Amino acid sequence: MLTVKVPVGIKLILTEQTKQGITGEINQAIQQIQHELEQIEFQARKALADAEQHGPEAVQGLTARINQERGARMERREQLMQQLVQIQQSPINSEIPGGQVESSVNVSVGDIWEETVQGTEIVLKDGVVVEIRRAGDAV
Repeated sequence: MLTVKVPVGIKLILTEQTKQGITGEINQAIQQIQHELEQIEFQARKALADAEQHGPEAVQGLTARINQERGARMERREQLMQQLVQIQQSPINSEIPGGQVESSVNVSVGDIWEETVQGTEIVLKDGVVVEIRRAGDAV
């Protein structure tokens, strides 16, 4: 027998409480990214002024790094905004993905691999486990 780690999907049953919690977290993350963008702009002005003293190549390299940082933050903010809209439009009592955890599973010679490691889900409602599913069947 051998013990292996397998991913277990977490599903959330969307309640008003869960919806408010998730939207609050997403809004907070969006605000944090907005703050980071403001910091990038503030630091960029100072850094570009310093880089001008070292020539156009220094300015060009710094500008590229600033644009890369800004672009990454803006892309993440856009993803969060899409998630926010998706959550707001999801009906109450619908199931939404809630991440993944790992579980240990014992595997022995003769076990059917797919049945052993695939398709396990934990369903939560307001932080309480309401169902454990294996390959579509409730446990």
